[in-house]
Amino acid sequence: MLFIVHPNYEQDRLDTVLSAIEKEIAGKGGKILKTDNWGKRKLAYLINKQRYGTYVLMYFEADPAAISELYEWMEIQSQVLHQLIIRLEGEPVLSEGSENPDSYQPSTYTEKEARPSETEEAEEEEEEDTEDDEEEKKD
Repeated sequence: MLFIVHPNYEQDRLDTVLSAIEKEIAGKGGKILKTDNWGKRKLAYLINKQRYGTYVLMYFEADPAAISELYEWMEIQSQVLHQLIIRLEGEPVLSEGSENPDSYQPSTYTEKEARPSETEEAEEEEEEDTEDDEEEKKD
């Protein structure tokens, strides 16, 4: 679930909101897997006359009936500007670091095929250029 909290909330009030949401999930039989605070960001459009919001990504497990009840509960919370609850097909791979797209931490994902580095690509291009130059000199 990704949700946006009112931007004027300081860390203490934000922690209170997060604990209330975690308590609500646990009260409905859910289990919190991970909570990741992305911080304050500019919104794409105004929500409740606000230009900014604090984004929080929360992974949790719960029954489908509990999800609909949680969605309804989140709708009436004035401190939550917007929320999006999605169902993942498989088990999420949770890392210790942040899932924040703007964070400068190294990626936890590994590429299937190793790409040649930029220096190797540049060396290959230079070799091709020198081969072309040699062929032109022969002509």
